[in-house]
Amino acid sequence: MSGLFKAISRQRSQVDMAGADREAITTQFLKGRLHMGGLFQNLSPTEENLLADMWEMLLDDFDSPLDSIPSDPIVHPVEYDDEVERQKAKEVQESLPFEVFDGCMFNETVEDKCKQLGIVSEHGKDGELVPSYESQIGDKTLGSAFWSVVREDQPDVLLLRFLRARKWDIDRAYRMAIAAVKWRIQENVEEIIWYGDTRNDASLMWKGVSFAHGKDKLGQPIVWSRSSHHHQKDQSYPQLKRYLIWMMETLRQLLSTPVERVCLVMDLTDHSNTNMDWPFVKTFIKFLEAYYPECLGICIVYNGPWWFSGVWKLISPLLDPVVASKVQFAQKPEALLKFIDANELLASRGGKDTYEYEFLKPSPEENKLMFDKEGRQAAAAKLDQLHKQFIDATKDWTDSKEKGDDDGFAAASTRRMELSYEIRLAAIELDKYTRARHYYSRTGVLQGEVVDWSKLQKVK
Repeated sequence: MSGLFKAISRQRSQVDMAGADREAITTQFLKGRLHMGGLFQNLSPTEENLLADMWEMLLDDFDSPLDSIPSDPIVHPVEYDDEVERQKAKEVQESLPFEVFDGCMFNETVEDKCKQLGIVSEHGKDGELVPSYESQIGDKTLGSAFWSVVREDQPDVLLLRFLRARKWDIDRAYRMAIAAVKWRIQENVEEIIWYGDTRNDASLMWKGVSFAHGKDKLGQPIVWSRSSHHHQKDQSYPQLKRYLIWMMETLRQLLSTPVERVCLVMDLTDHSNTNMDWPFVKTFIKFLEAYYPECLGICIVYNGPWWFSGVWKLISPLLDPVVASKVQFAQKPEALLKFIDANELLASRGGKDTYEYEFLKPSPEENKLMFDKEGRQAAAAKLDQLHKQFIDATKDWTDSKEKGDDDGFAAASTRRMELSYEIRLAAIELDKYTRARHYYSRTGVLQGEVVDWSKLQKVK
């Protein structure tokens, strides 16, 4: 019986903690001020020391083969064999083709659709819009894989996500981070980034199942996920997973410290049972918790049908308490206005922003820099040098901490911050050669590190 009481007590404490966290999130919106605790450049002395300790662990393993480093298990939320599923989809595409949406056929990619429309590049041997993938991961060490994860992020921002997710327990945070790095290699995330939305399922992009637009009262980008636009039968699971990873990686580009999270609106307007997709739900939840931690600021479940409470009872046990604490419910536009200003809220949902999603197709030469190997090599070499300088500064930083050299620690900390920003800018430059342009770069919303949502109003 004692075990049962302990389990009940633990469950109650998690519920209480989630309730307290939910109240804290609501308070941020009431005050219109983002809580900065534990974020990059807003650390307490204890938190900074824990970050330094995690860097020591990382650097100790930096030159070791990634596969040799212990980690949390890599969990695949849905047991599908991707190759088998791709073959099934190909067979359907060839033998029983059917239209999914607005001329987009089942299993057809954006690239396929562009070829039909005559959108081809003069740089591609066969008119392809993006050159064949070339990995930028130098070798199989943790160090090479780690920098492929950081990309345009600042290195500390990435590690702090895992520290916060594991309540500053560095051993657990480190195992979680290593698992995330391994998962990215398994899923070929770098390749997904390389091809951008050109390899995505065309119907998903044309429909706008999910899209980002505007920001909430805390400055967090708003991601609209429209369940009524989604049907499980419309695409294969591998394509859905690819789309989800692409979307999460693209959203990372829209974040810039101190805004490190997004506002997700699960729009259930016109939702029906035919829109439920359990493999997608399980995959999304697992990715959010294990591989993209601390990227969700708030999740607003909007305008759910009367029976959705029953569905929520099935979903909520799957959620980590921290993620569950970020879920808010809103039935009417007035409730959305607690979190989103009227000027940022879509007019179709009771606000004043007249934007309506419409996919902007790739242009023939938008990825011409990706065909420039010399330019890519030069940009990569510059970034590599900055990585080495950052590692040296980090070693000085951790050594000073161990010696109790406060002045040395402060000086190394300043140098690390300078290099961190230089790394971000150099990574954005390399990005031009290693990431296909996408909807948000195409529309002008994303230009380097600048995000300007007003650009979308001018695009037709």
